[in-house]
Amino acid sequence: MTWWLRVHRTLALLGLTVTLTVFSIAVGPIGMLFPSFGGGTPFAMIPVAAVVPLVISIATGASISRSPFPAPVRRTDLLELAAVLTVLALVGLIAAIGSALGVAPELSIATVRNSIAFCGLVIASRVVFGDRYQSVPGVVYLFVAALFGRGTPGNPAAWAGVVTTSTDPGSWAFALPIVLTAVIALGVQQRHGRIR
Repeated sequence: MTWWLRVHRTLALLGLTVTLTVFSIAVGPIGMLFPSFGGGTPFAMIPVAAVVPLVISIATGASISRSPFPAPVRRTDLLELAAVLTVLALVGLIAAIGSALGVAPELSIATVRNSIAFCGLVIASRVVFGDRYQSVPGVVYLFVAALFGRGTPGNPAAWAGVVTTSTDPGSWAFALPIVLTAVIALGVQQRHGRIR
């Protein structure tokens, strides 16, 4: 296991996760101006809490990617899942600490919610696209949500909740199908063997 952690640079991944999560919840309501074709204004802000979790998921996917050679002796799928769950637990812990220290709760919640959604999308995408392209659907999803999912300002479409920092329970609606798809993908992976 120590070998697996070293080869997959797990400690570096955890350090990056801590840094990016602290950055995401500490920058406040800062965002990036982005074109919006689905709302009343031509431009809208994408919060940092939408983009940073995407970077965390890409780093996580790169870390857990398997080598091109099979490992016939050990099952690595459980180690990969444990790495993803550890990253998500770390994001949740840092967000909880930030909220306890007075950071705006909407930033903490959005960072956790979006990290769960993007990591779930990476897990699900690995089954279809393999290790090499597992992060592409997350990037495409963020751009499509930013371009077309805005609706009225501060009220995105249900499927585009990634572009909001809302604490409304309905803002989690987009993440649930992604997580369910990831769970199904893990089951498919177990039945049919290794990821391409």
